[in-house]
Formats: sequence, C-alpha cells, structure tokens
Amino acid sequence: MNIKIILDIGNTLIKLAHSESGRLLDVQSFESEENLLNWISQHSYSGGIVGSVKELPVRLLDWTREQSNLLLLNSNTPLPFKIAYKSPQTLGSDRIALAAAAFERFPDKNVLVIDMGSCITYDLLTAEGVYHGGAISPGIHMRFKAMHSFTASLPMAEPTLNAPLIGYDTQSSLQSGVMNGVQAEIECMIDQYATNYKDLTVLIGGGDNKYFDKRFKVNIFAASNLVLEGLRFILEFNESQ
Repeated sequence: MNIKIILDIGNTLIKLAHSESGRLLDVQSFESEENLLNWISQHSYSGGIVGSVKELPVRLLDWTREQSNLLLLNSNTPLPFKIAYKSPQTLGSDRIALAAAAFERFPDKNVLVIDMGSCITYDLLTAEGVYHGGAISPGIHMRFKAMHSFTASLPMAEPTLNAPLIGYDTQSSLQSGVMNGVQAEIECMIDQYATNYKDLTVLIGGGDNKYFDKRFKVNIFAASNLVLEGLRFILEFNESQ
C-alpha cells in the first residue's frame, strides 16, 4: 500500500485527500480536528504532508508528532522552486502550496495564482521558477461580516451568483458592492500583473470561485483543490530527493 494523506488546515475548514500514483482521491472537509482525528483513526496510510495556516490545536499537534512519516510544511521545507519572499518564515503554507501547484501545472511560465477563500490571495511565480509574493485582501464572507459588524444598522448579507449592478434595497446594495467589487478587483489585478509579466497565465481556485467562474472577462484556468494539489506535489518532490 502506498497511499499518502494530504492535509490542508485552513482558517475555517480542514481539507483532506488521499494521494495515490500522483492523483488526489477522496477529497473531503472537516469542521473540527476531533472529526478529522476520528476519521484518521479508522484509516491506514504510508505517509503524508500537513500544511496549516494557523497554530495546530493541541490534539492535532500531538498526533503529528507521533507520525514519523509525516512532512510538516514550513519555511525550511525543500521546494522545487525558489522563494524570493523577504520574510519566508511568515509565508503561509497555503500560499507555498498554491505556488507549487502553479509550478507543476505551468513550468517555465509566468503564473498568477489566485485563491478565493477566507482571504483572496494573489501569488506570482515567474518563468524562472521564482516565487516573488503577491497580495492578500479580504474574502467575500469577510467583507460581508465586516460591514455588518462595524456599522450600526447594516444587515448581514450573503453571497449571490447574480448580484445587480445597482442595488434596489440594502441587501442587494451590499451584494452589489461585495460581489461586483471583488470581480472588479480581481480583473484589475490580473490586468496589472499582465502588464508587467508578458504571456501571463492565470490560475484561480478556492471555494468562493464558484460565484465568479462564469463572470470573469479575462481568460483564466479554474481549478479546485489547488492547495491540496500543491501539497501533494511538494510531498512527491521531497520523497524523490
């Protein structure tokens, strides 16, 4: 058996997949480390990798320390590309994994990889195989929560696939501002990157991309589970060394 476990511990969800023969299998999500550990205790695997954007909860940290065949992604993990970020120790594991997914999919190309989760991240990997960094902005749910939490009377609104340009009431005005604003932000960012990096390839993923994948006016490659994909590639690279 040569099944590997791939774990992406995000701000709101824990994503898990199996990796076998270079493929991601059985992708699923957990809302708590307890549910994850219960699942893990009932399955077998021969190694794996963990990427976490936050400090691991005690029980999950204890479990990782017990696993001699588990790779914990951090700023010292060997990578198939170079990091030019000035503070690599502060670079989130999710952004490292996204760059790895871009590198595997589009070697020798300038790639802007965009991830739409709790935050929207923009990460640039150049054709020379160098990761330079990018940008972080609030995700759509964070924007809705901020307007509700930091004002006296604005209600909590939800994402929608069909936000009007001109809101006809408070709810639709909030949706217009967030949904159309995010679309405009991403398209403008892509345009600025494309001006500076010729023949730019754009790769976009993350759970909230589902609200936008039919709306963007630029050519992009949409993909799901990019962080898991990048973690798998980093694991395979380290196992081949």
